[in-house]
Amino acid sequence: MKQKSRADLILHPVRMKIIQHLAKGSATVSELREWISDVPQATLYRHLNVLYKSEIIFVSDERKVRGAVERTYALDQNTAYISAEEAVNLTREEHMKMFMTFISNITGEVEAYLKGDTNLSTDIFGYNQLDLYLDEEEWEDLSSGMQELISKYVSNRPSKQNKKVTLVQMLIPEPKEKQ
Repeated sequence: MKQKSRADLILHPVRMKIIQHLAKGSATVSELREWISDVPQATLYRHLNVLYKSEIIFVSDERKVRGAVERTYALDQNTAYISAEEAVNLTREEHMKMFMTFISNITGEVEAYLKGDTNLSTDIFGYNQLDLYLDEEEWEDLSSGMQELISKYVSNRPSKQNKKVTLVQMLIPEPKEKQ
């Protein structure tokens, strides 16, 4: 059996949800089950195991709880992402496969939202497309400003006071003519 690439491991819908939650901080399986309630327990354990064996996550703590061992998982910041170097070495077909998986995950979230009890006038829901014309300095300023702004909120944990909202970012440069 062919070994899965890191991109294939990361971009699976269930594993992507696990990684997104662990990016906010370490968590036990029961905490993950709370946040990812639409995934059956056996499926969650199976995908945690795949991520653990692939060294994308690790056990950061173990403690005894009512005779069982409760593990706390954390994200390995060095292996949980596709580096720029790895991305450069992907083929056009691999990029399209990853992009389609990414879009499919987003489509699934939108579909689940729209199937629920929605109120489009008050819910935090929307999408748009905006073309920007930026030089290198402006791009750096935009990028660092967005990172600074988002970093204030990314570590928030689920609570009764806040609601989960998925922020999707995509950057698509203008096509260049082949030389």
